[in-house]
Amino acid sequence: MPDHATSGPSTPEWALPDWLERWARWVGRLLILIIGLVAGLWILSRLRVVLVPVLVGLLLAALSAPLASFLTRHKIPRLAAAWITLLLVVGLLVGTGYGVGVSVGNELTNGTEWDEVYSEILNWLETGPAGLTSDEIDDLERSVEESLIGGLQSMGVSRATAVVEVIGGMFLGLVLFFFFVKDGPEMWAWIVSRVRPRRRSTVDRGGRAAFGALQAYMRGVAVTGVVDALLIGLALYLIGVPLVVPLTILTFFAAFFPIVGATLAGALATLVALVTLGPQEAVFVAAATLVIQQVEGDVVMPLVMRRQVSLHPAVILVVLGIGGALAGIVGAFVAVPLAAMATAAAAAISDDRIASDEPRSGKAGEAATDSASTSDA
Repeated sequence: MPDHATSGPSTPEWALPDWLERWARWVGRLLILIIGLVAGLWILSRLRVVLVPVLVGLLLAALSAPLASFLTRHKIPRLAAAWITLLLVVGLLVGTGYGVGVSVGNELTNGTEWDEVYSEILNWLETGPAGLTSDEIDDLERSVEESLIGGLQSMGVSRATAVVEVIGGMFLGLVLFFFFVKDGPEMWAWIVSRVRPRRRSTVDRGGRAAFGALQAYMRGVAVTGVVDALLIGLALYLIGVPLVVPLTILTFFAAFFPIVGATLAGALATLVALVTLGPQEAVFVAAATLVIQQVEGDVVMPLVMRRQVSLHPAVILVVLGIGGALAGIVGAFVAVPLAAMATAAAAAISDDRIASDEPRSGKAGEAATDSASTSDA
């Protein structure tokens, strides 16, 4: 027997610690996710006219999938179920917008003397906490007028084109939403059938996982909207702002439109407080809305989304920042659902590969055992 026999393989001195290897693997996966997200957002910015309506249709389909499934389970034909789902969703959105608009419009127009409101604002700027002089107020008024006039003048062909794109995108998104509800399973089956037979089950599993992540994302947005609406509604009630219920409902629906929705809802609540109560209460509403929205965006939403789409809050904040930096409001709107879908699909495909490799390794081990026993014999 040789004197230098060893009991097993030796560990190289340059081997990395286990914890460092685990961190390196996670960092690598995160970098791959970020690179893929950046590439996807770049493509989206170039093809946003088509891809954004597709994603909007998918989001609406994911949100209304339980309703469509309920209708089809109760023997309602899929075509009728699709029409019922479309009409209910559109009716809910249009009805809510109309109801809130009428309530707020009546409050702002009935008995409101805008000259008195204007005088009250000037008086508050001069005698309130700001303590501005008459010259400073004139300079402020002049700068606001110049900004408004410059903004209106800058609305040229590009802004008109953007408005046309938004209207066309909304119509296309609703049409795609109808077809996704009506023919979604057949569409997906056709896509899977174009994949090689040995990869069909893997692709099918990944696609279903991605759609499930999209549904979880919409549930997370709904939960976040409820929290945001309740907190802002409570603040409006404590300050004494009228129309608390319509403004709370509007805040909930605004949660489905990142950045733009929250800004418009907060501005409308501030305007109602300004007209009905005065400048000081309007400042309180604006400050409360800003604080609540920051807490919702930086704390509540990441925590809720972590439970729904299995993304770390830090990853969600980074993804939102990257999406907003690359594609503006559109990028912030689609960044988190795209990241959630990609992560869920990758995890499902990885699990499927591991499951498919286990029988192979088991058969290989049995073959090696049989070979060894044969050689011993």
